[in-house]
Amino acid sequence: MSNRHIKFLVDQTYTPKSLYDSIRKVGDLSAGFCRSWLSNEIADALATSEEAFQLLDHIQNELLRHRDEKAKQPNWANSPFKLALDARVGDLVDPATPSDESFFSSLSPEQGALPAGTTPTALTLEKALNKLKHRSTTKVKFTIAHSGSHTLFIFANAGMGNQNTISKFKIEDFCKACKAAVATISNQTDHFIGPV
Repeated sequence: MSNRHIKFLVDQTYTPKSLYDSIRKVGDLSAGFCRSWLSNEIADALATSEEAFQLLDHIQNELLRHRDEKAKQPNWANSPFKLALDARVGDLVDPATPSDESFFSSLSPEQGALPAGTTPTALTLEKALNKLKHRSTTKVKFTIAHSGSHTLFIFANAGMGNQNTISKFKIEDFCKACKAAVATISNQTDHFIGPV
């Protein structure tokens, strides 16, 4: 993965349709990244990675912004969007100790793993979005399974009352959960976004 810092300006003309398209494209880019990496076309893989993370930043910005707006409403706890954000998408090591961080930092980019001896908890979509937002750009790892499954491992820095963490999620599961969340927005705004 590219370690260069990524800045992405969110399109202010946001619609659920455009967000759904961004999620779909992340899935396509993930597949392209895996093909390039396995073919040892590293420059192409890194360029694809940067494009994917720009879209991931767009997705997390919009979904978290929508969460902040909806969380003020009295029916928030039982809202379809809140339930979608609570969906499990992976595993979370929280907190990540200094030894966990050292282990993670020592891994090569394509050998992502959670530290041995840890007891991961559920990583919900909402937590995954936050970990993406606060990720260390120099501590992102991945694995590519024989099946083609692409898994991200993300170290997120402490801040705002949170401790250092390490997250693990499959891109496919993350995208599926994001589409389900956007579908609840679509139902509220009468925009068609496509199949989930």
